[in-house]
Amino acid sequence: MPRAKGGSIPPPVVHVQPGQGGLISALNDNDVLSGRGGRVNKHPGNIVFRTLVQDYKHEYLDPRTRKMEKAHVAARLVAQVRGMNPPGRFLKEDSDNAGMFLEIGDQKAWKKAGQALREDAQEIRKEITGELYNYKYT
Repeated sequence: MPRAKGGSIPPPVVHVQPGQGGLISALNDNDVLSGRGGRVNKHPGNIVFRTLVQDYKHEYLDPRTRKMEKAHVAARLVAQVRGMNPPGRFLKEDSDNAGMFLEIGDQKAWKKAGQALREDAQEIRKEITGELYNYKYT
């Protein structure tokens, strides 16, 4: 990731706003649902999302990855979901309209991705630390 003057990088750019697209009644297999419970966890898009998270975890949790770089890792993960065919959306059920969903937008999607990337962080960090130690001393 190229750094701006002073060594910092700018935050990711928001492309999708909350509620963009209006009420959604038909989900696709790449949509990622927010919420809890079996229905959300078993949705095909959430399963794919959790698989993709694994591809980004080492980079996100690496002790050399700075805070703003972590934001960009989460944003890349969200962009990958949004770039699928059909495009994945990050949705939550609308509390006023049962069975209808709303887009949560990029910022909340990045937070969701960041939270997913931090799951099991302690174990992954131990693994990364061991890899760095072995690389440094072998």
